[in-house]
Amino acid sequence: MDLFCPWEPAQYLFFSSSVPSILYYALLPGMIASILFSILLFLKNKSNISIRNLIYLSASFFMWGFFALILFATNSPEEVMFFWSLTILVEPLIYLMGVHFTNSFLYNERLTFGKMFLSIIPILPIIFLLSTKYNLLGVDLNDCTAIEGPIALYYSYIIEIIYSIIILFSIIYKYKKSEELDKKKFLYFGLGIFLFLITFSSGNIIGSFTDDWVLSQVGYFGMPIFIGILAYLVVKYNSFNVKLIATQALVWGLAILIGSQFFFIKVPLNMFLNGITFVASIIFGYFLIKSVKKEVEQKEELAKLNVDLQDLLQQRESLVHLVTHKVKGSFTRSKYIFAGILDGTFGDINDEIKKRAQQGLDSDNGGIDTVDLVLNAANLQKGTVKYDMKDLDFKELVKKVISEKEISIEAKGLKLEIDIKDDVYNIIGDTFWLKEALSNLIENSIKYTKEGKIIVGITKKLDSAGNKILFYVKDTGVGIADDDRKNLFTEGGRGKDSVKVNVDSTGYGLYSVKLIVEAHNGKAWVDSEGVNKGSTFWIELNTK
Repeated sequence: MDLFCPWEPAQYLFFSSSVPSILYYALLPGMIASILFSILLFLKNKSNISIRNLIYLSASFFMWGFFALILFATNSPEEVMFFWSLTILVEPLIYLMGVHFTNSFLYNERLTFGKMFLSIIPILPIIFLLSTKYNLLGVDLNDCTAIEGPIALYYSYIIEIIYSIIILFSIIYKYKKSEELDKKKFLYFGLGIFLFLITFSSGNIIGSFTDDWVLSQVGYFGMPIFIGILAYLVVKYNSFNVKLIATQALVWGLAILIGSQFFFIKVPLNMFLNGITFVASIIFGYFLIKSVKKEVEQKEELAKLNVDLQDLLQQRESLVHLVTHKVKGSFTRSKYIFAGILDGTFGDINDEIKKRAQQGLDSDNGGIDTVDLVLNAANLQKGTVKYDMKDLDFKELVKKVISEKEISIEAKGLKLEIDIKDDVYNIIGDTFWLKEALSNLIENSIKYTKEGKIIVGITKKLDSAGNKILFYVKDTGVGIADDDRKNLFTEGGRGKDSVKVNVDSTGYGLYSVKLIVEAHNGKAWVDSEGVNKGSTFWIELNTK
C-alpha cells in the first residue's frame, strides 16, 4: 500500500492547499523576474560574458524554486526524496554561478580553467553522495519534509558560506582598486548579490534546523531586490552595455506577475498586501521609467554635446594658434622694418619719419604683446605650462617689477606710491609667471588711470589657514561698474566700456593673472566703489 502525506495530490505540479500562499508571493516573482531580466539582457547583448553568467545564475535559481514549489505541493514521499535531493544539488550551484557572475561583472572575463576547476571541487561530494543516507535519511509523513543527513544539513551550507566569502572578498578587493567613479557601481552590485545570497541561505538554514519552512520563505525576497539593483546599474552606469528597454520590461513584467497572483491568493491578508504591492508597482514603475528615460536621454545628449564641445575646443585651439602665429609673424617683420629705419639701416631720415617709425614700432610691439597674451592664456588654460616652483623672496620680486614700471607710470604723469610693510615675504612659486601676473596688474592700472596715482603694496594677514601675503595695486582710474565686475578674470572678460579707454583691451590679461595665481594655490579679485572711483586689484598667496 502506497503511503502519502495527509493532503490531496498537487494539481499542475505545484498548486495545492498545502502550499502557503506567501510562497507564491515570495518565491515566484523572484524566479520569473530573474529569468526574464537575464533573457532580455541576453537578447540585447549576446556576446557579454557577464550576461551569460547571469543567465546561468538565474536558471539555477529558477530550477531550485521550481523544485521547491513541487515539494510544498506534493503529498508523495517518493517525489519528496527525489526533488529534495535536486534542491540540495542545485542550491550550491546558485552560489557557484554567483562566483562566476561576480568575476565576470568585476573584470569582464571568464575564470581561468584552473580557477574554474577549483571552484567546482567543493560540489563533487554532494554529487557523489546525493543518493546516499549521508544526504537524506527519509521522509516525515506528518508534513512531507525530508529528514536531512550531514551533507544536506551541514556540508552544503558550509560550501555556500565559502562561496559567499569568495564573492565578498572579490568585491572588496575590486572596490579598493577601482577609480572613484566605479566605486559606487561595485558597491551597489556587492550589496545586491550579497543580500540575495545571505537571505537565501538564512531562509534555508532556518528551515533545516527549525523545520519551520514557512518562516524560511522570507529569505526568497532577496532575488527581486537583487534584480532591481541590477536594473539600476543598467540605467545608471550602463552596465552590460544595454539600453532602457530592459528596465522597462522588468518593471512592467513585475507588475504583471504581481497582478497574476490575485488568481490564486485566497487569504484576505495576503490579498490585501498583494493589492497594495500591485498598485505601488504600477505607480512606482511609471514614474521610475519616466524619470530614468529622461535621465538616459540627458546623459546621451550630454555625451554627444561633450564630444562636440571637445571637437570645437580643439578646432578653436588650432585656429587660435594659427592666427596668432601668423599675426605675430606679420608684426615681427614690420617691427624689424621700423627698427631698421630708426637705426639708420636704410640711410638718413628726417625727424618726421623717425617719429612715424617709432609709432609703428610701438604699435607692433603692442600687437606682439597682445598675441603673446592670448597664447599664454590658452596654454595656461590647457595646463601645458610647467611651473618651476622654487623658494623666492616675493618682496624682492615686487620691487623688481615696480622698478620696470616706474618709467611708464611717470611718462603718463601719474604718481607712484610704494606701500610695502617691513616683514619677511618668502613663498614657493615660479618667478617668471608670478612676475607676469604682477606686471599685468600694474600695467592694467596704468592703462585705465588718466590722472592721480597708483599705489603698489604688500602686507600680511593671518587667518585660520595660516599666514597669507596680500599684494595689491590701487589706482584712481576709471573704476568698475557692478555689472562689469563679474566679467573680469574670465576668458575674454572685460568691462563694456573698456575699449573706449584702452583700444587694445582683450580681456585675457586678468584671465591669465587668475590662472597663474590659482596654479600657486592663491586667489585674485578686484574691489571698486564704482565708475570713476578707482579700483584695487588683489592677489593672495600662501607664505612658505
